[in-house]
Amino acid sequence: MAEILLFHHALGLTEGLLAFAERLRADGHTVHCPDCYAGRTFTDTDEGVAFAQGIGHDALQEAAHSAARRHRGADVVIGYSLGAMQAQLLAQDRRRFRACLLVAGALPPAALGGVWRHEVALQIHVAEPDEWVVPEEIDALLYHAPHARIFRYSGKGHLFMDHSTLEYDADAADRFEERASAWLAELDEHQRSRQPA
Repeated sequence: MAEILLFHHALGLTEGLLAFAERLRADGHTVHCPDCYAGRTFTDTDEGVAFAQGIGHDALQEAAHSAARRHRGADVVIGYSLGAMQAQLLAQDRRRFRACLLVAGALPPAALGGVWRHEVALQIHVAEPDEWVVPEEIDALLYHAPHARIFRYSGKGHLFMDHSTLEYDADAADRFEERASAWLAELDEHQRSRQPA
């Protein structure tokens, strides 16, 4: 089973994200949910983004590294939107992470001061179109990670997978969760197959 760090989006650590973490725990995974907002949540994305900007990019990066230091057994990262930056940063910087799942966001590897590690499994989920996601940034990451699996959800809102938000779409959220759960199961099977008998 995976030990997962799950980083929240600009609205904070919402009930929807916590519910998804609980479903992953029910599958047998260990899930840690760092709260970069110290309990605050928002219902308006612009307000959440403004709050994140007040915290600052460097502080959010340090929060990711702090979570990695605190949970030294974590080997998979999941990041939503704002949290996708934090998840991708750790996947690039720390060799112990074997997989990264990005939701509603991704960056060119160089934007985080490094390169993509080809041995890291990568899955990306994005609404299409999405006003908060730059297609060229997704393409830049895919260029360096041609093995990645990307799923596009046509006509859905930016945070369609979070039942706490107005953009929630139950059918698309179910597809997202099924794909994410199946991928994690594949990762575990692959890891077991590499272990000596």
